[in-house]
Amino acid sequence: MSIYLLSGKDLYRIETAYQRIIKDWGADKDHVVAFDASDPRSFRFDAAIMECDTFSLFEGSERKAVVIRDPYFLNAGAKTGRASKKKDEKEEADRERRLSLLQQYLKQPNPDTALIFYCHGFDADTRKKEYKMIQQYGGVITEYKKMFDRDFAVYADGELKKYRLTLTADARRELLERVDCDTLLLHRAIEKLLLYGETKYGRDEIRALVSLNPEVNIFNMSSRFISGDLEGTLKAMDEMLKSSYDHTAMMIMLASRIRSMYCMRRLYEKGLSNDEIAVRLKQKPYAVRKGLENTSSRSASQLLKLLVQLAELDQGIKAGTINPKDGFEQFILKNGKRYAGY
Repeated sequence: MSIYLLSGKDLYRIETAYQRIIKDWGADKDHVVAFDASDPRSFRFDAAIMECDTFSLFEGSERKAVVIRDPYFLNAGAKTGRASKKKDEKEEADRERRLSLLQQYLKQPNPDTALIFYCHGFDADTRKKEYKMIQQYGGVITEYKKMFDRDFAVYADGELKKYRLTLTADARRELLERVDCDTLLLHRAIEKLLLYGETKYGRDEIRALVSLNPEVNIFNMSSRFISGDLEGTLKAMDEMLKSSYDHTAMMIMLASRIRSMYCMRRLYEKGLSNDEIAVRLKQKPYAVRKGLENTSSRSASQLLKLLVQLAELDQGIKAGTINPKDGFEQFILKNGKRYAGY
């Protein structure tokens, strides 16, 4: 089959799969034509389909690949920019024409051209007619979702074994925590270990060679901050600074985490169970449990006060009256100590 649909948030595996299709198909780099389909205002579907039946007049591979990258019409979160009835009517007409062109091509695809719908970093919306049509006509659809902890651990063990790398139990736990179910970060870490030249590693070597996933950093920083561990908060901040995160970025990320924990604590105080909170907020039960544990010493109203302070700090930074570094550090020192009597 010459029709492919790749989608998912696991960036390493989806990119690896894409490169494998291009290699196996036998199209050289001069015969790979990519279209940016993320913006409906500039992308022309008819041009992409026409390219599928266009043959090169130059010498080289007789096979080619046409790649439709980040197709907005398969992205549930894509903005259409609708603002009027006339635009709605035009978009509907464009959609019907796109479906007609797609169906015509799927019925009789060019056997020498691989047509690849490449949803890089997002899951293709299975509700879309385009998705169902590709599925109906036998397109090869592959999803690369981010793995959960258990599956990722098995995958990581397999990759380490492939490269003949041996880690102690502590080193393995440290590595898994630092890459946090991110296959791209895992393979970057493996590249570092291979460049370092050893085959066996302990926990200290992993800590020295492998950077913490930014998501792990902000999780550690926010968890320690909310629980009143000032020393741990400052250490996490130092790790983020080493990873090139400035104080403004840390402030924004911390505000996002506190907002999430505020919602959890607020619903918990209203009497909802952990599972009910997870469903309401579309969170994993584990994340809800950890969030409530971290906020056990603070009420929802106290978390809301922290959000208000961060909003005021953000306004001061934007107005130029507060230095980001000084303002954020003062906020942490003022609010990051363990509170008594909560």
